[in-house]
Amino acid sequence: MIFLYCLPLIIFIHELGHLLAAKWCKCGVEIFSIGFGKPFFKFDFNNTTYQISPFLLGGYCKLDKEIEFSRKKTAFTNKTYSQKLFISFAGVLMNVITGLWSYWLFTITHNFVFFLFAFYSISIGLTNLLPIPALDGSFWIAFLFEKKLGKKKLYAILKSLFNKWFKWIMILNVLSLPYLFWMIYKGYIL
Repeated sequence: MIFLYCLPLIIFIHELGHLLAAKWCKCGVEIFSIGFGKPFFKFDFNNTTYQISPFLLGGYCKLDKEIEFSRKKTAFTNKTYSQKLFISFAGVLMNVITGLWSYWLFTITHNFVFFLFAFYSISIGLTNLLPIPALDGSFWIAFLFEKKLGKKKLYAILKSLFNKWFKWIMILNVLSLPYLFWMIYKGYIL
């Protein structure tokens, strides 16, 4: 049960990492969403739509021209290699930092909720490094080919793959749900 309370906060922290890194790198952020589906609450601020949607098993930061070649200054694809890596992995970094901070609070207070939050935060953060489409780890594979193929060709391929394979990407992500339940179980036995 604790996992269900921790998950939205972990997702928020993860996506906040992407948002802050993108804003710091002057990359446009179109949507900052906690949850999937039609939003039941949203507002616009500083060229970004912030929203909460009903399916809280994830979230996303939709960056400006995330998988499209563009010459816009604020486009994700137009950022330097190091900026793209920083933006892509900032969510994982935030999860690991808050997980370690939560573990430190556990050592001081001996409140087991802090330990579980640390376990879930670090596990979910590191899982995002897997090279699976829609996870942050898929970007580092794309970045490896950027110099070889060139930006224009790489992002044309990515956009085509995403449009053609979106249904299968979502099925792959749903198949990862047993991992989610394993984490709940591990947290329960801890």
